Amino acid sequence: MVVVVIVGAALALDVRTAYAELRTVADQVRTLQAQVEAGDRESAAATAKELPEHTAKARQATYGPHWTLLGKVPGLGVNVHAVQTVSAVVDDLSTGALSDLIEAVQIVDPSRMAPVEGRIDLAPIVDVAPQVVRADETLQTARSTLESVDPNALAEQLRGPMAELTGQVDAIASLTATASRAVRLIPPMMGADEPRDYLLLVQNNAEPRATGGIPGAVVLLRADRGVIDLVEQRPASSFGPFVEPVVEITNVERAMFGTQLGRYMQDVTFTPDFPRSAEIAHEMWRREVGSEVDGVLSIDPVALQTLLQATGPVMLPTGQQLTSENAAQVLLNHVYLDIEDPSVQDEFFSIAAGSIFGSVMGGGADPAATVGLLDQVADEGRLMVWSAHEPEQALLAGTTLSGELRGSTTDAPVVGVYLNDRSAAKIGYYERMKAKITAHQCRSDGSQQFTLVVTVTSSVPENYAELPAYLSGGGHAVPVGNIRSDVLVYAPTGGRIIDARSTSDATSYTPRVHNGLSMGTHKLELSPRHSVTFEYDIETASDQPGAPQVRMTPGPVSGQFWTSTSPCGT
Repeated sequence: MVVVVIVGAALALDVRTAYAELRTVADQVRTLQAQVEAGDRESAAATAKELPEHTAKARQATYGPHWTLLGKVPGLGVNVHAVQTVSAVVDDLSTGALSDLIEAVQIVDPSRMAPVEGRIDLAPIVDVAPQVVRADETLQTARSTLESVDPNALAEQLRGPMAELTGQVDAIASLTATASRAVRLIPPMMGADEPRDYLLLVQNNAEPRATGGIPGAVVLLRADRGVIDLVEQRPASSFGPFVEPVVEITNVERAMFGTQLGRYMQDVTFTPDFPRSAEIAHEMWRREVGSEVDGVLSIDPVALQTLLQATGPVMLPTGQQLTSENAAQVLLNHVYLDIEDPSVQDEFFSIAAGSIFGSVMGGGADPAATVGLLDQVADEGRLMVWSAHEPEQALLAGTTLSGELRGSTTDAPVVGVYLNDRSAAKIGYYERMKAKITAHQCRSDGSQQFTLVVTVTSSVPENYAELPAYLSGGGHAVPVGNIRSDVLVYAPTGGRIIDARSTSDATSYTPRVHNGLSMGTHKLELSPRHSVTFEYDIETASDQPGAPQVRMTPGPVSGQFWTSTSPCGT
């Protein structure tokens, strides 16, 4: 009896110690994550230095003869194992991977990831890469180990700090995964080993396509040991049209987009799957120019305008000044109002894109601000990257930059809402789209049922009859002032669209399956200053309990117009 009392007292003391120390560790890990994300290297190093003291105490408090005895008690053994596993994992991390991570953060910061005097210094990234990869591998193992712990097996007073700590380790593991990809991708893609050539498609949102707009300009970039040069610019209209598609077009692609997808450079972005667009553009360049490129990038004028926040205004050879307030409007609308000749429009578009690119790469901008703005435009779907080198493309897959068509991310369902213009003009500059999700059921198996509401609105000016024919279409494809589009809506992975409705009797709906995703196409024609609303009842697959997300065609103004009122995943 005395032994039981002694063991019980020792165990109670250890549980209190473990609780206090793990609570402290959870708070410190949260602080560490914020410091790393903010680039506060000194504070992060200080926090990391304090962590081992607390993790060691937590580990010591969960081991000993009394814990060994308790571990053999039926019903309690799993609890003991869980507590010991968590304390051991965080202690190992604090003395190993986190130290590697902090040291790497001290070496690689935003000022070294952005161009300075036209060059990105690749040497520090190459030097720290093994360290970052090692830290990430350790954290991914730790994440898997912690996820295997059943929180219901823990003593009640330990569940809170354990859950919080596991969440923080998961968050840091996500950071290290991103860092690991970056240090493995940036040096080779920036020409550390040999020069690389890339196509840059500058998408024109005034004539919408699924991933933004038609490629207006095609720019050849060369990366050589961290220096990126603009080698050549061509209007997209100078490619083809090819008599036959340059790649094999599937039956579904042919039905949805026609053979234009593989015959016109301006139409490679019909598909919402950027890797597919890039593959086609890559082959068009090879056939037209006769040379291979190492990858394809994409950006749009709204993204270029955003980057001017870091560089300041750019003066064009024409005397026109582009700023972080007017660049997109000038490139997507004013050029068609002010310049009548399409070839001169193309030339202006190319000069402007090249001037902004030169300003960004010239190194005059604040490096940290540039990296932050690049993150912003990537999140909006305005910056995408595809590599022709399979190992690199495998690393890009699943990232924001990939632009791939997908129906889920981690445990959250992803809905796709895209526009493809059929007006054969630049009237799409006045088209606006927004989406809203309202959930009706959050089921126990992780599936959901919700309604997606998509509203497409025309903001064509009242004097639309006076617009230049090249902008309005001149009445050739649609009446002057009207906007004709295909609205593409994709259900999440394994889900389906149960019902589709529209406020306009003039719309038509066709259900399909594209890239393994259930989807449907609404054909729409908007008259000036009108709007049409579509409603889609959607059911997801199981094991997707997270709050639904929406991926949309980036429009001609900054921001993504979607909201979610779903309680699922909260």
